[in-house]
Amino acid sequence: MSETLPRIAIIGGGFSGAAIAWHLTNKAAGLPPVTVFEPREALGQGVAYGARDPRHRINVPAARMSLTTAVPDDFHAWLRADGALEADPDAVLPNGAAYPARSVFGRYVAARLAPRLAGGQVVHRRARVAEVAPRPEGGWWIATDDGAREEAEIVVIATSHPAPAPPAALAGLVGCEGLVVDPWAVGALEAIGADDRVLIVGTGLSMADVVASLDAAGHRGEIVALSRRGQVSQADLSDVTDAWGDFSTDPAPTARGVLRRVRQALRDDPDRPWQTIFNAVRRQAGAIWAALPVVERRRLVRHVRPFWDTRRFRIAPQVERVLQRRIAEGTLHVLAGRIEASARQGEGFAVTLRPRGGEPEVVSFDGVVTTTGPDHAHILSSQPFLAGLARRGVLRADPVGLGVETDREGHAVSAAGDVVASLFVAGPLSRGAFGELMGLPEVTANAERIAAAILGVGKEAGRYLIG
Repeated sequence: MSETLPRIAIIGGGFSGAAIAWHLTNKAAGLPPVTVFEPREALGQGVAYGARDPRHRINVPAARMSLTTAVPDDFHAWLRADGALEADPDAVLPNGAAYPARSVFGRYVAARLAPRLAGGQVVHRRARVAEVAPRPEGGWWIATDDGAREEAEIVVIATSHPAPAPPAALAGLVGCEGLVVDPWAVGALEAIGADDRVLIVGTGLSMADVVASLDAAGHRGEIVALSRRGQVSQADLSDVTDAWGDFSTDPAPTARGVLRRVRQALRDDPDRPWQTIFNAVRRQAGAIWAALPVVERRRLVRHVRPFWDTRRFRIAPQVERVLQRRIAEGTLHVLAGRIEASARQGEGFAVTLRPRGGEPEVVSFDGVVTTTGPDHAHILSSQPFLAGLARRGVLRADPVGLGVETDREGHAVSAAGDVVASLFVAGPLSRGAFGELMGLPEVTANAERIAAAILGVGKEAGRYLIG
């Protein structure tokens, strides 16, 4: 079997899955058709790039996004050829940086993959995977919700974004009209009226997108955005692409040490844009993370991640202008604090808020939207096939709670701690091994590494094909 090229199945056809399929078929001649299981109509979109609201824009300039690190401005080149920017003049800033709608990037990925689909190198199976099980003779069975069953020697799990989970203080309200747990579900915000008073739980990128969507739909009521620290994602500066600072030479072995070095870099050159330092941390994140023991990784995630996320994941300038206008109008208030309790109140909600350093206060809202992000910590129970693999001991959650445990080559790690050579986990779901694997450039590089590992291109070529 090891002398034949393997049949490869990819579960999840968002950006990660589509990119791996593209790189596999770009690198190997004679490979059996790569099957991608994805219920959506098109590959390459997923949660991030399947958004239909044109206000949901990419948050870095198009010139820094690509399906391949070999051509880092491939998306921007496609935009110019496609004419998408002509149809969206607001996408381009005076300095020429382009921030098109996220759905446009999804179209770009689909367009790049289209020839592979037409040529039969990639097969799109529009079905949900219900079960994955090891075959006695090696490889895997894959059962889908339409009753079909297929075989593969190698499986790649690329289902990166599970549904959000409501905060514990809102759990008793799940199912009530007016509580939006998943703002990305189709029509999720339509029930919110123009004058409704809305609580948004979370103050990051998703909050900004929800505010932009509500604003465009004519909402003029009060919005309160709440998070533990009240930190709002920073605006992207398209002119700042440099990275400054060395954090990977003799990397700090503690979370406190990492934070100390970043603060020192900020103090050493206060006139330098802070984005350059965060760019350096992002690019060196793998080495920084690898130097930390698990207990320090947990500490870093618990105490530093909120500050990191609001600076690392920046808001598109067009969306940031909406936030600033709403704040100036007095219709958007950002608070630091927490929810202590909640209850149904007529057709709305009575929510007990405790501002940071203050006393609890019961506030009435017509609608509540949670934007706390995907529930990666409970990923193994989020889909039946993942739960089944976990029950079989084939994979396990990563010890930091960021997703599924893998080695640094992307192989799943079993409950016994063994590497599963023919089962890969790709994209943000595997970030527990890398620390930083949410931004598009990092996910692109990860897809390339996974494809290379599958095909045996790399240091230990022989052992990747079948195992």
